Amino acid sequence: MDRDPATPMPGSLRDDRVRSGVARGPRGLFQRRVRAAVFGEPAFPDVELVPAEVCAARPHVIAFAAWRAMVTAAAADGLDPAPLAIHAAYRSVALQAEIWRYRLDERRARRAADGLPPLPERELERQQRLWTAKPGQSAHHTGLALDLALYHLGARAGRRTPHYAWLVDHARAFGFYPYLPEPWHWEYDPPGLVAQLADLRARLARGETPPPALLRPPDPVPIAEPAPRMLRRSM
Repeated sequence: MDRDPATPMPGSLRDDRVRSGVARGPRGLFQRRVRAAVFGEPAFPDVELVPAEVCAARPHVIAFAAWRAMVTAAAADGLDPAPLAIHAAYRSVALQAEIWRYRLDERRARRAADGLPPLPERELERQQRLWTAKPGQSAHHTGLALDLALYHLGARAGRRTPHYAWLVDHARAFGFYPYLPEPWHWEYDPPGLVAQLADLRARLARGETPPPALLRPPDPVPIAEPAPRMLRRSM
């Protein structure tokens, strides 16, 4: 049974449900995915998410601080930081439900326009899951998954950039791991993140003020504008 998108999804924060994946490629690049079922949506969104006036994509403050340090390092190595701007980050389960319904309707309409018979609902959803996460399953629910402005280039061109090459070599040092099919998608999931989030949320639940080093006001950052030719893959 699918979860009601209106019900909060705080996440279990269980270390034993985090998987590091398998090293791939000559540089040992591997995924370490941010699982929505493990981390959930931010339990204290007003504190855990970057304010919209600072970053409209609203990443988690922990991921945002790590991203900022990573971009600073990339710029110090001579890279233009613009392709590393945040294109998208937090996405609520409720919004993902709207996107999911829209994409299914779009797929049905496209088949009808092409004169193809309707698909059984299960098969329709199976095909759409290749492009769109179901509500409650997207890494973006956590605010720890960032789509960078490399998104505008698409998968093939994005992998050919010096920025992607730099991320492959250095992102792991800042706690970011790739989603291998999408060169623009990087997830903040270093070892120890479960304990860090659990400690943060326990402090907030007790009404404590989190350590300033963790939740200091973030600096404004560039937000990437959407590219029309890539909008179909944006969800």
